[in-house]
Amino acid sequence: MRPVTRLLTHLGMVALIIVSLSACDDDDPVNNGNGNGNGSDVVVLEGTITGSRTLSADSIYVIEGSLEIAPGAVLTVPAGTELISDIDTNGNIVTLQGDDTGPSGRLVVQGTAGNPVIFRPGSVETAEAGLVPAQVEACDRGDAGGILLHGNAPINVPGGTAISEGVGASFGGDDPADDSGEIRFLVILCGGTQIAPDNEVNGLTLAGTGTGTVISHVQAHLIADDGFEWFGGTSHADHLISSGNDDDGLDCDFGWNGTVQFAIVVQDRDLANRGVECDNDGNGSGNTPITTPTFWNVTWIGAGVQQANSEINDGPFLRRNSAPSIRNGIVANFGNVGIVIDGSGSQAQAAAGELDLDNILFFENQALASPAAQAATECLTQNVNFRTDDYLTDGVDAAFGDGTFVCDDPLFSSVNLDDPIDGSTPDLRPGAGSPALDPANASTPSGPGVVDPSATYLGAFDDGADWTAGWSVWVDAN
Repeated sequence: MRPVTRLLTHLGMVALIIVSLSACDDDDPVNNGNGNGNGSDVVVLEGTITGSRTLSADSIYVIEGSLEIAPGAVLTVPAGTELISDIDTNGNIVTLQGDDTGPSGRLVVQGTAGNPVIFRPGSVETAEAGLVPAQVEACDRGDAGGILLHGNAPINVPGGTAISEGVGASFGGDDPADDSGEIRFLVILCGGTQIAPDNEVNGLTLAGTGTGTVISHVQAHLIADDGFEWFGGTSHADHLISSGNDDDGLDCDFGWNGTVQFAIVVQDRDLANRGVECDNDGNGSGNTPITTPTFWNVTWIGAGVQQANSEINDGPFLRRNSAPSIRNGIVANFGNVGIVIDGSGSQAQAAAGELDLDNILFFENQALASPAAQAATECLTQNVNFRTDDYLTDGVDAAFGDGTFVCDDPLFSSVNLDDPIDGSTPDLRPGAGSPALDPANASTPSGPGVVDPSATYLGAFDDGADWTAGWSVWVDAN
């Protein structure tokens, strides 16, 4: 029989229990004395971490239920570590917000471009067998859970705190510099498990996280809900990949006012909603802080059909009194409108100059549900609509007519716009002569959270190195 180490982490104590899984038979892999046929130990993590713990890349970790990182605690995950979300128990990693016992719990993921950390679905049995589906085979959306960080940064919910979806942890406070960890080069694969009807987790959830939190080079791939979602807070992020996800590529709510620079959203033709969805809150109130994120150098690739899921396939969908800024972007291949400003609240923000669109290249957005955009004769109104009950072009010129908008082929190096998630690896770098590379079409990135002010081009890449190479995963769904 093959031993598996079970770590029960609770109240600062760690219990080591060797559990027997099943009797050996002729089909079992060679154990090598270490727990699986690849020579790696299989370790079960569950409960609550209350101290500081560093995992080992020489082990495979199976997360059963929600593994919580308590206030004052730190979980460090070295480069190359495999984290398996147990399918039967909805394995999640959850940091808890700070309280009078300590600062917010911290998750530190130390992946590298050549050796990322993979969070994927599975079980003790598949881990013991040495299966690595993140690298060799497809999986199903929702098989894995997700990663949820909770902090004490401000949110706009009355009373200043709220409860997160999926795991029911509290977040929100008065510390804009709150620190919930540092995540670098992480792939979250086939996450978004359903906890209950209409209650799913996202790939990566950032709830009330502050500017002390570092999010860099993270992919959420084949998620059953949103790839990334921010619920208030002030945290920034860079180099994100949201690919093949069921709902929205990016989602923002509750007064988030951080910055994302360098991100790609690539949608599945068979299952996707919007490129990004932003609300001030569910009621479109004037609660402050207003949701005002800034997106610099983002490339959105839509599903290319009118409706690939429950919503029309629009690109950025800005609504409910939110006032985001999108600069130096590419919005391509959406079945309907490139960018939608929905409802009177966000339309008023646009008219007042608080909701900002500029320096954007549009390509092959089909406006299949917008007769107004189809009838428009200029690039801006063909691709940006106001929406109440219907998609309209009225007011768009007045709000954004002074900006720089280009309708042209970005000359992507390689992407299948007929089926963007087809198991192949896209290369979204623009080719020679692309209008995306013309600095006259771009502006200089600035403001908090900008990691490269020299990125005076449209979209997530120039014609140099591909920052997704070597660590991202592009398997198709089962």
